[in-house]
Amino acid sequence: MTLAHIRSKKKDEYYTPRILVDVILPYIPQKSIVWCPFDTKNSEFVLALQERGTPVIFGHIATGQDFFDPLEEPEEYDVIVSNPPFTLKMEVLKRLYELDRPFAMLLPLPILNYHVTGDFFLQEGKDDLQLLIVNKKVSYDGGTSAFNTSYFCRDMLPRDLMFASIANNNASKHHVPSRMYGDFDETT
Repeated sequence: MTLAHIRSKKKDEYYTPRILVDVILPYIPQKSIVWCPFDTKNSEFVLALQERGTPVIFGHIATGQDFFDPLEEPEEYDVIVSNPPFTLKMEVLKRLYELDRPFAMLLPLPILNYHVTGDFFLQEGKDDLQLLIVNKKVSYDGGTSAFNTSYFCRDMLPRDLMFASIANNNASKHHVPSRMYGDFDETT
């Protein structure tokens, strides 16, 4: 994964609104060290975890950290939580299973329809997927979202299939953008 790749993929540049971060917070142990590998200091994940006193390590390809580089893996962490680049979702899942740590990744729910996703989870040792499905298609940019994004987890939830209710879809008059957008110059 390179910065040029990320910037060339407009659909990868959507940052998580707080309304979606709040859904997973109750399932992240407060005393755990959380690695947010696709996040900056103003990511809603990072800010929410810091607000509640949870230790968090964050990094983003734009600031020099590469999730796929084994040398970039933090020395100490307990769980991985983030919203990975859309176009790299399968590569991210493969890497997460290599790391063998609990995780919660915000991914498009329709990927469950892809044969490549089914094939991946049918592999030996990958029968531990957990889902935390939100009841609305949440907007990242204020417009109408075309699909639901929910949490794909491993060793994070008390049950394998859970549902969460959120107050609104973060669109139009309810739109609150992620503060992470402020970390990037929109012209580059």
